[in-house]
Amino acid sequence: MATLKTLAHNLGVALLLVLGWGYAISFNNATGWALAASLTGIAIVSGLALLGAWRRVTIVASLTTTTPPRLVLTLAPKRWPLLCQPALSQPHLTLQPTGHPRQWQTQLPLPRGVYDQLTVTVRLTDPLHLFVHRQTQTLTTALIVPPVLQPVAAQAVFQQVAPLIHATQPVSAESSGFETQDFRPYQPGDPSNQIDWKLTAKAQTPMLRLLANDEPVPWCWVFCVTTHQDLEYRLATFYTFVQLVGELPAQTLLIGTEQQLSANLMPDAFARYQPYSASQLPTVNVTQRRVLLFGDDSPLTAQLHQQLARQNLQATTIQWPSAGGEHHATGH
Repeated sequence: MATLKTLAHNLGVALLLVLGWGYAISFNNATGWALAASLTGIAIVSGLALLGAWRRVTIVASLTTTTPPRLVLTLAPKRWPLLCQPALSQPHLTLQPTGHPRQWQTQLPLPRGVYDQLTVTVRLTDPLHLFVHRQTQTLTTALIVPPVLQPVAAQAVFQQVAPLIHATQPVSAESSGFETQDFRPYQPGDPSNQIDWKLTAKAQTPMLRLLANDEPVPWCWVFCVTTHQDLEYRLATFYTFVQLVGELPAQTLLIGTEQQLSANLMPDAFARYQPYSASQLPTVNVTQRRVLLFGDDSPLTAQLHQQLARQNLQATTIQWPSAGGEHHATGH
């Protein structure tokens, strides 16, 4: 549609020139020849100005620092006196000038997601707006928009599990008095005060002391929902909760269209997350004995809780906070 509009606009200018010269030739007077010559001169100047439009415009995509972020497109300056107006392929993401030269941003914040590619169409016109040229290019980007933080809801969830967390805080290696049972390579999330530095120097890799009755990574946060209903609110609450308890040795497990386990925050994994859509219960191998399950009210999530309980894990299901009242965690 945009290409047809551009073609119609340029044909309209050409038709105006034809009419001008037709008038001059038909009436053969000074006014007609002056009109035709003026129109031709203006068209030549505008056409020459538009020659620069055939060179690809350099576009830089970035995100604002606001929460939630907006997309910013910055066009590199050009020597040619052209007027530029970019547009995105997504109709709901309209652009507006930021006030800085050759820079636009989206009117609405970007939805959660990972933006690997952006299709941008740049409308180029000469200063007199006689001729129009459009460039469409696909930008390769690495823009990550994680969930919007929900501090109030995350704090409400933390209050549910605070008694459980405080009751099972791991004791440091210096004060436990436990004897060393074994050694294994250090993994992210393990307590650094249990690293055996002599063995580490010999093995050329960090080695961890395993103490009797010790559990280096005692917690696992599991998120699994099966519907898009309240997805953004629940995912954002879980994302904020993981940051809130970031000092605890724990691993995070996201169960959706992809299953990802990590000891660190994964903004791109949260940004990409889509609900678990399979009909069968996912296979979950969790080594931690204390598990917090962030799920929904679906039968599949209830089966997942039962599966974790059968693994002799202290599985606790979180009740999502709401504006109507408080909820408490339930466990087995």
